[in-house]
Amino acid sequence: MDIENPYTAALEDGKALTNGIASSGVGDTTTTTTTTDNLDPTKVAAMIQACEQGQLHVIQALIQENALYASQQDQVTGQSPLMAAAVAGNGALCQYLLDCGAPWNAVDRQGYCAGNYATDQEHWGVVNLLVDWGVKAELILGTLERSLLRRQQQQKGNEHGGGEQEEEKPGPRRNHDDMDHAKDDRPVEYEPSIKPDYLQQRLSYTEDGRALLDSDRDAVMMEWERPLMRAHAQILMQSDDKDNHGEGAISMDSNAAHTTTTSDPGSTGKTVLNVGFGMGIIDSILQDYYQPAKHYIVEAHPDVYQRMLDDHWHEKPNVVILFGKWQDVLPPLLLLQERKDDDDDDDDDDNNNNNDRPDWQVDAIFFDTYGEHALDMQDFHTNIVARALRKPNGIYSFFNGLAPDNLFFHGVACQCVKLQLAQLGLNAEFCPCEIQAPSADNDDDKNEWNGIRRPYWHGRNVYYLPRCTWNAEYLATGTVAPNPLLALKTKANHEGDNALDQQAELTEEAEGVKRFRKNDE
Repeated sequence: MDIENPYTAALEDGKALTNGIASSGVGDTTTTTTTTDNLDPTKVAAMIQACEQGQLHVIQALIQENALYASQQDQVTGQSPLMAAAVAGNGALCQYLLDCGAPWNAVDRQGYCAGNYATDQEHWGVVNLLVDWGVKAELILGTLERSLLRRQQQQKGNEHGGGEQEEEKPGPRRNHDDMDHAKDDRPVEYEPSIKPDYLQQRLSYTEDGRALLDSDRDAVMMEWERPLMRAHAQILMQSDDKDNHGEGAISMDSNAAHTTTTSDPGSTGKTVLNVGFGMGIIDSILQDYYQPAKHYIVEAHPDVYQRMLDDHWHEKPNVVILFGKWQDVLPPLLLLQERKDDDDDDDDDDNNNNNDRPDWQVDAIFFDTYGEHALDMQDFHTNIVARALRKPNGIYSFFNGLAPDNLFFHGVACQCVKLQLAQLGLNAEFCPCEIQAPSADNDDDKNEWNGIRRPYWHGRNVYYLPRCTWNAEYLATGTVAPNPLLALKTKANHEGDNALDQQAELTEEAEGVKRFRKNDE
């Protein structure tokens, strides 16, 4: 069905996009439905039915009466007009509803969004439409959120006499899930896993050594992740002579011999950086089977660091432990490396003392922190990966805990990361790997979750393992191919700064009025 879209111009400049997700919050996965008290429930039902049947005249009449009908959900089921159109495979109607303000990320009482329903029905055109819309929304709101944080940081700096203040990010498992915002009344599984106070919490290892828990009894890391970490190690330690897609299958079998990996066991001569030790699963695999030439480990939590010392990790071959937040310990080391490189360019003398300094560029990087915000991960990519990963054969990977409890949201989040890395000259592919994460609903697996407040990744049988390598065109030219989504993000950045300037002016004016009234009294 062809629908004339009255909001096309607004969509092009991104305004309709942000309006369309304002009602529920970006990636809000709560089952609370979107409703407005003054809207007629019978008309809400009529709107959903019209979307099921493609009755455009009914849909347009209701939206002309009140545009909020595009975003309402059934009180009982949580179904929305967009979900109904997605089930029907009506892509043109989905586009129209999105333009009219329907939130792409609203979920029903079963935790399903429109994208989940389109996927189940194999309406791939609708799926692609919703993925693109979700990616745009995430990029724009993420940029606006960063602009707000930057402005708050500047204001705090001014209040402290112009001193530079540490950026405070809003306070996924496992991590980087900015598509999961908190609401006080939501069930525990929908609470945000961003934990600004994580480093102040007391951690504990379970008696059987199969889990590391924070003070909330949430799992920082668990033994069932070992096959995932084995696959990450395989990816990271691939031989340089492999092509960009590697060779051989990724083994997820916990009993598989490491001789089946894409890299032969034994010393690889590679240097590797792991950020986030936790239970030391991937670090043990790297030590036992790959013997890196240099093995850097960054760990920020004092309890984990003490456990590393107790287990004599500081005495293992070629291991260098960097205790502290990666934001604090890595940038100074990379700055020293960059100065050394500059000095080497200026002085070809073989006796240059700079040659004695360690090389802080590495062949492989793995990132698996806990309780951080998605913006921290973006900063890691920009400030660490782009500077520390050796060219041209360096490999980067990370624990893919992006929106893990909803497959569609997970896909949108992966696409966002892929675009962000592309901006830095890195290709990202997500290799599907079969996994058997213990299910909280399975009697045989329930013991795995005993004493743990909320399970993660349960019930999923596919893990999308990230493998990120340098783009050949970027290495040759130093430039990246333009992307319209990233251009939209840049525009949102400028518009966000302008909006924040206007907000600051209004706030300053209001404060002036309050001071005037107080003085007058």
